[in-house]
Amino acid sequence: MEALKEQGPLTEEQDAELAELRTKVAQQKQKQKERDAKYHQARKATAARIAELEALAEQGPLTEEQEAELAELQPKAQQKAQQKQKKMTITRRGPGREGPLQPGLWSWRRWRSRGR
Repeated sequence: MEALKEQGPLTEEQDAELAELRTKVAQQKQKQKERDAKYHQARKATAARIAELEALAEQGPLTEEQEAELAELQPKAQQKAQQKQKKMTITRRGPGREGPLQPGLWSWRRWRSRGR
């Protein structure tokens, strides 16, 4: 529709369809933003709860429920951290090129300008 608009004036039907599509896209973006916020909020809450339980463990023995909760949350948090690290590595290197970059070449721009 955008391409048609650049070619010339749109008919009323095309203009209405374009407006409808824009509202749908805006709604989808808003829903995605809400899902992302909910996901990050849950991760922060998990991290806060782990920190709280670990602080309690330093002060004294935990109850069975607290120990079970900590045992359940820690592997999940570690797995998420590993996934995030792997994703960052893949993003920096490109798909199929896992592994750390050479020291000092942590960004593409630094790598590109290294010979200058």
